[in-house]
Amino acid sequence: MIARESVAVLLVVVVSSVSMIGWSYFQGEESQPETMKLVPMMQLLLNDMQTVDQGIYTEDYEVIAQGAAGIAHHPVMTPEDKAMVKKVLGKEIKQFVAFDKTVHHHADSMRKAAVEQNMEEVLTHYRIVQQGCVDCHSNYRKQISAVNK
Repeated sequence: MIARESVAVLLVVVVSSVSMIGWSYFQGEESQPETMKLVPMMQLLLNDMQTVDQGIYTEDYEVIAQGAAGIAHHPVMTPEDKAMVKKVLGKEIKQFVAFDKTVHHHADSMRKAAVEQNMEEVLTHYRIVQQGCVDCHSNYRKQISAVNK
């Protein structure tokens, strides 16, 4: 009887452990976004903006949605690049993050507008995304580029 209970307890422990390990593995995958060095990430964002441009000029909503999704869900900077940007910008990091959040939010809104085939809304959010990129570059690109060689 004791052996049977021990086997049952052991089975529960093994199944629970395997389940937890499997759950943790998948949680780790989702909670760890892809990282990328700053310059290649910016080049990827440029490509996504050009994709959106192409979609707007050809009125291809699928292409717009694809480019906008790439902008909204781009990889994050590597920890090293994040540390470098924080060091270079100091207190200005809050505004840098605000520009980034604005771009992400409106890129996703642009994607949704493209899915709904609403060109007026696409263009409204496109302008905000574009202005957010320009604002960030005009304020911080020289400072960051001087250090990021």
